[in-house]
Amino acid sequence: MILDLERFQAQERPRWTRLESLLAQLDSRPDRLLRPAEAEQLQELYAQTASDLNRVTHGSLAPELRQYLERLVARAYGELYYARPTRSELWQPRGWLRIFTAFPEAFRRQSRYFALAVLVTFLGCALGGLAVRYDPASVDVLLPADYLRNPGLRVRQEEKGQNRRLDSAQEEAAFSGELITHNIEVSLLTAGLGVTFGIGTALLLFENGLLLGAVAVRYTQQGFGLFVTAWLLPHGAFEIPSILIAGQAGFYLARLLLRRREDRYVRESMREWLLLIAGLAMMLVWAGLMEAFFSQHHAPVLAYGFKVAVGAAELVLLTVYLLLIGRRETAAVPSATIAVGSK
Repeated sequence: MILDLERFQAQERPRWTRLESLLAQLDSRPDRLLRPAEAEQLQELYAQTASDLNRVTHGSLAPELRQYLERLVARAYGELYYARPTRSELWQPRGWLRIFTAFPEAFRRQSRYFALAVLVTFLGCALGGLAVRYDPASVDVLLPADYLRNPGLRVRQEEKGQNRRLDSAQEEAAFSGELITHNIEVSLLTAGLGVTFGIGTALLLFENGLLLGAVAVRYTQQGFGLFVTAWLLPHGAFEIPSILIAGQAGFYLARLLLRRREDRYVRESMREWLLLIAGLAMMLVWAGLMEAFFSQHHAPVLAYGFKVAVGAAELVLLTVYLLLIGRRETAAVPSATIAVGSK
């Protein structure tokens, strides 16, 4: 088809001018927001101008006109489809308080990855427990520390106060800081190893489960099941779920890498990952405090039954928090908003 350029420009120029004028109006606005009528008009002018560009491109006779239309179409496309980054509400005054509801919401949205982390850890626990139960030689391999291999000696020393190293609040605070730092580092490593497409994350979770299962079975096998429960549960009620959430974040990151989307979608999805990291870090702060100031005190200082009850109460409260907090806010989000990013 032969295109009459002069006639074509004379007929279509008013439409291009209207599109330029509309884009200029948007550029002059600080918020650069489109009103509904303007959005409809912009969409129509964009589609028509893109069609004009297609006609000129196929003709290949007017390079200057083609470049002009290409720039115009690109500007209109950007106004219609580019989602400008907005400042997170977490950075608004007192917005950081939103993390306490945003974290459990993110946890529930990505619950399938938490279930996967639980499964991998459970497999490690099962293997570690079975190995210690049926293969005595595996004890030295899985439990190299003497206080893990010899539960009886450990319990006697603890109950007589012979193994107590934290004699002051200052020492307990320092120990708590070390625990918090170490546990957060391990959790960040677990979550970050999602870049290995989840393989590194799975290996760390499995190794952690292996040790946990071996310790639990070794102490129970020697008749110290109550002691190990009272020792691990007060801080483990938060520490173990934190490691599992780190695994959840790692598997979520692996999913993002395996199912690459456009850059804008990846940036938005990483906010979900950061919410999980921020939440587990808060949990590990509490776990570190409990381990240093509470878990290390054994009978007769603190009765085992009391420690187990405190740990069980923590676990119940954490479960309620993760499953229920923020549900009203989540349910109130319009379905159209939820669908944005699910393409």
